[in-house]
Amino acid sequence: MPESMLGLVAEGFDSCPMEGFDEKKVKKILNLNRNCHVVMILGIGKAAKDGVYGERYRIEKI
Repeated sequence: MPESMLGLVAEGFDSCPMEGFDEKKVKKILNLNRNCHVVMILGIGKAAKDGVYGERYRIEKI
């Protein structure tokens, strides 16, 4: 996966690996059989320079 992400950067794209999705829904959308497993989704695009990012909390405050 890191090699794919570096290749995308070389072509001018940004990417973001995602976990925590509903595998059954993804498999249905992609029409995958039950022998296939989706372990990660990779979002690909161009990051906005003024994008909105979620607030971060220091671990000491959680």
